[in-house]
Amino acid sequence: MSVVLQPQARQLFNSYKADIARANGVESTRETFAVQPAPTQKIIQAYQQNADFLKLINIFPIDNAKGEKIALSIGSTIAGNTNTNVQARQPTPVGALDLLDEYDCTQTNYDVAMKWVLLNAWRHFPDFKKKLQEMVIRAVALDKLCIGFNGVYRAPTSDRVANPLLQDVKKGWLQKIREKAPEQHYKGEDVGGGVFKTQIGAAHEFKTIDGLVEFGIEEYIAEQHRESGLVVICGRGILSDKYLPLLNAIQDPTEQIAARIIYANKQLGTLPAMYVPRFPAKTILITSFDNLSIYLQNGTFNRSIVDEPQWDRAVDYQSVNEDFVVEDYTKCLLIENIEVDA
Repeated sequence: MSVVLQPQARQLFNSYKADIARANGVESTRETFAVQPAPTQKIIQAYQQNADFLKLINIFPIDNAKGEKIALSIGSTIAGNTNTNVQARQPTPVGALDLLDEYDCTQTNYDVAMKWVLLNAWRHFPDFKKKLQEMVIRAVALDKLCIGFNGVYRAPTSDRVANPLLQDVKKGWLQKIREKAPEQHYKGEDVGGGVFKTQIGAAHEFKTIDGLVEFGIEEYIAEQHRESGLVVICGRGILSDKYLPLLNAIQDPTEQIAARIIYANKQLGTLPAMYVPRFPAKTILITSFDNLSIYLQNGTFNRSIVDEPQWDRAVDYQSVNEDFVVEDYTKCLLIENIEVDA
């Protein structure tokens, strides 16, 4: 049955679109327009407010679609001596040295359909425009996390049914590690048939997840990075495996308080641990927050908001050229296929 956009909802929605057009110096949102730098910066800040993890990592605006990575970091030690009677001093470059791993920003579409029945229902809210904006912003922010942690390849046309975690939209951080730095990828032992497991328990090499993390730091993270703000990023199940026995025990009030304090300061090994939405199960990423970046190419954030009455909806069409970048592979370790014995 056809749905009509109610006059009050139409008035509010038109005001919402007019605000966006005004902020970007265009007459209407019906035709595709390039989002201006100031609104772009506000939208990036809104992404960060709606997905806390995006506050912690780098979101860099860049001019070129391809090029060398730009994070301001030192990829090695820098101290040394030089006999200048024989040769010139050799300064250590700031930033990435891996010229074989340049960033490559390609288009990602973040198109949001708003059914008229939804807009009609929301017309009674005094903060209609704010709710609508937050819905769109939050959807985009969470999808950026989903791509970053689950993206495997870029298909010409993605299939959300076959790839519900956006595996076919773009290569994310974890896939970059698998492909570009296999020496920083621990997938466990081959248990037969091409199946790999990182087994945790009394009968295995790693007795605890804590032991696994400490092994990873010492064996895989470059020595100069081991004291530089490393964290353990993981899915919820990894933390449950460690802390559920503590929280599930019958305890007196003093012990309960102690258990909650321990859980509030979650650690794996000697590092702080953080659960992040959309992070894959049975997986751990050891790195620092500033080692993960999203590059957004300037001038490529395009948008249009149009009515589609044939579908009883309006659509906010958005696209941007972007890439998910690991700045220094020697400062990370990806551990997969983790299984903890009961």
